[in-house]
Amino acid sequence: MPARQPEAEVPELIDVGANLTHESFRDDLPDVLERAATCGVRRLVVTGTTLAGSAAALRLASARPGFLWATAGVHPHEAAGYDDATEEALRTLLRHPLVVAAGECGLDYHRDYSPRDAQRFA
Repeated sequence: MPARQPEAEVPELIDVGANLTHESFRDDLPDVLERAATCGVRRLVVTGTTLAGSAAALRLASARPGFLWATAGVHPHEAAGYDDATEEALRTLLRHPLVVAAGECGLDYHRDYSPRDAQRFA
């Protein structure tokens, strides 16, 4: 009989792009978070893709501090709506200790859902 192998230790994982504010998680978010923790995920960073989504990401992170964190930003697809007020509100969100990154942000010249000049401005 072969020697019993020691049980593998579950690695400590961090998900840095969790879109947990999406409506598809509305009905089972607690279960999703529990399954993630059971599988070794110790931290999740909830992605903000709009100003409203960034605020929602922070609210969610505030409900589970130490397990959930947030980003604040505007995805390039949403850049057409970016203005000075959006920037000021994002800067305020970015000062919160649970907001650990600026983003979602960048350029998406493949789909061009927002004009390129708006993407560059944002």
